[in-house]
Amino acid sequence: MSSDNEGISSRERRDTIKEMLLAQDSVTVRDLAERFDVSAMTIHRDLDALEAIGVLRKVRGGATAQPTALYESSLGFRLAQMPDAKREIAAAAAERVKPGASVALDDSTTTLAMLPFLAEIGHLTVVTYFASVVEEVSRLAPDTLELIVVGGTYSHKYHSFGGVLAEQQLMDLSVDHSFVSVPAVDVDRGAYHQEVDQAALKRTLARVAHDSSLLVDSTKFASSALHRVVELSEFDAIYVDDGLSPDVVAKLSRGSSALHIVREGALR
Repeated sequence: MSSDNEGISSRERRDTIKEMLLAQDSVTVRDLAERFDVSAMTIHRDLDALEAIGVLRKVRGGATAQPTALYESSLGFRLAQMPDAKREIAAAAAERVKPGASVALDDSTTTLAMLPFLAEIGHLTVVTYFASVVEEVSRLAPDTLELIVVGGTYSHKYHSFGGVLAEQQLMDLSVDHSFVSVPAVDVDRGAYHQEVDQAALKRTLARVAHDSSLLVDSTKFASSALHRVVELSEFDAIYVDDGLSPDVVAKLSRGSSALHIVREGALR
């Protein structure tokens, strides 16, 4: 191939790559070069640019949106995973909250799914470092949900704020409820995240609340990550869908956290 195809812009090509990753989890440089009729070097530049903003992770010969023990998947990919289960878990967890309460939400797509249900309760103070929560509150209930936004270093990948500044601000708060989700759960050892800064924020969020809940779909029990957030016993409640094995359910039931298993189709 002597020259690249000029019929499509780099922005259009990168948008298409993002759509492909959401649909099929991974792509190869060879397939992308053939699809767009461009050189492998051009595709590598595209993947580098997308990796820089947290859309994907480059691997040998291509890229992936799938999380690993060391790398959490991007926001777009996470939004597309288990949406029905997340919504049902979110609805069940929101039942803990009463009007007038303060509620802290992390930057997970599962806690993001709580906002329509929190909006129905109304007259709440919502604390978050997740820009998507800010956007959703502004859309759903700007008059009944008061926002406290924790600032820090912005992450394109998570569409949220983090770092030492965010952690310090959270430590100065005391909230009625916190709701946290994680990419991986070890039923014997606790909740985990691939990135140390994210683990620290979620740990702080769990500890500044009088009542803390872990919200996870059952796939997280088959995943692994490097950094422990907290032991499961630090959560007052755990909400999960009904996809867990009986052995895992039995272990969770013996723990000190109240276990809530949300049945499929609970909102229908």
